[in-house]
Amino acid sequence: MVKPLTVYKASAGSGKTFTLATEYIRLLVENPQSYRTILAVTFTNKATEEMKMRILSQLYGIAHQLPDSEGYLKAIEERTGYKPQLISERAATALTNLLHNYNYFRVETIDTFFQSVLRNMARELDLTTNLRIGLNDTQVEELAVDQLISDLTTTDILLQWILKYIMENIQDDKSWNVISQIKTFGRNIFRDEYKAVCQQLEQKMAEPGFFDDYTRSLREVRKAAEDRMKEIGESFFDALEGESLTVDDLANKSRGIASFFQKLRNGVFDPSIENATVANCLGNPEKWCAKTHPQHDYIVALAESMLGDILRFAVEERPKQWKLYKSADLTLKHLNQLRLLNHIETKVHELNAGANRFLLSDTQQLLHSLIGESDSPFIFEKIGTQIEHVMIDEFQDTSTVQWQNFKVLLSEAMSHEDTSNLVVGDVKQSIYRWRSGDWRLLNDIERQFSALQIETRNLGTNYRSERRVIAFKNAFFHHAAELEYQSQEELSKTEAEKLR
Repeated sequence: MVKPLTVYKASAGSGKTFTLATEYIRLLVENPQSYRTILAVTFTNKATEEMKMRILSQLYGIAHQLPDSEGYLKAIEERTGYKPQLISERAATALTNLLHNYNYFRVETIDTFFQSVLRNMARELDLTTNLRIGLNDTQVEELAVDQLISDLTTTDILLQWILKYIMENIQDDKSWNVISQIKTFGRNIFRDEYKAVCQQLEQKMAEPGFFDDYTRSLREVRKAAEDRMKEIGESFFDALEGESLTVDDLANKSRGIASFFQKLRNGVFDPSIENATVANCLGNPEKWCAKTHPQHDYIVALAESMLGDILRFAVEERPKQWKLYKSADLTLKHLNQLRLLNHIETKVHELNAGANRFLLSDTQQLLHSLIGESDSPFIFEKIGTQIEHVMIDEFQDTSTVQWQNFKVLLSEAMSHEDTSNLVVGDVKQSIYRWRSGDWRLLNDIERQFSALQIETRNLGTNYRSERRVIAFKNAFFHHAAELEYQSQEELSKTEAEKLR
């Protein structure tokens, strides 16, 4: 049984462009008119042009049976069972069709595709047909902040928030000039994570007393974590004093294990304080005291019991309290700016409306909200054709919202009879996290569909690199993944399992 979706997990140099081009040409050979119903998307203009040229040049090569196209011809012959002569004839027909109907040659970037959907739905979205697409969202956001500040009056609640933010910065020995900080943080309005929760966030911030109560609660959490570690540090020195010992009785004196507890007592408990001395003393009581010390055996006995227990408890407790401390501290750091985001976003929308501009970064969220409430096939049919075959390249760089939008189209295409769809990617090449790319989507794609719908294949041969390079890469990423798993496991077992 041929499954409607094939996922290729392919490393660099393993022939994924060859695979994509072969699949596209195969569909054209089977039906030279199918170019109207095929959509192939990738993430850069360069990759788009490369794919188009590959398809066109190989169609020409197959049609004229050129030596450089022999590999494609054989691959298509194996997939279709057609004779080479028939494949050549249909390739020539398909090439002619493409060249005479080039606007239906839908090999394009993911942004271009969704922009075409957006433009064709201008009427339904109350957008003007001569809408300008804005690419520089940072410039618009900074202009919005400047205008927001310049329009403030003495009675504006927003001014009171900013003044309070300035005063807190001064109390923390930070710069009073917060405008650049607000501009930098304000760019979060373009992130998918913010857009998904902005309405709930606005409602929460509007609740009377919520902001002050939440701020106070976070400060209490931060102080409790710091006091907890100070208390543990103090307990160590109390234990020493109770045994009539001082720091000078320990190995390396104040530079030895005592320095660890001294830092705790001073409120310093970040990960850097757990050095080699701490690791040695945890596993070896003999390290606590010099062998020439008159009370060597007594101190070693204490290290095996009371003092060692305090150290083990401190090492176990420190990461827990540090997470609490940093979580509260980082939240407090951005909390004042957080309630400004809605005002910045409103001002950005005003500027865009005045300039008849629509920001590219808003496209996905707008379509997602529309798809969630409407007949999705109708939405995608607005591009002027019915998509029956979907191919997605560089899938590891797809964002969550992009995938939610695309999954609707892909599911529709998969429901057609005798359809074939393709997804290609490599989690190791995920480089677009800065624009919300999520490699975990590719890692977990098998869970998005039933086993009867999806088939996963690996392109295991690298045609580009030397064997030694590949061996090093495999060893490196295996070890790096294991280290990342261990690190994530400390934070969340569920998130760590996604790395497997």
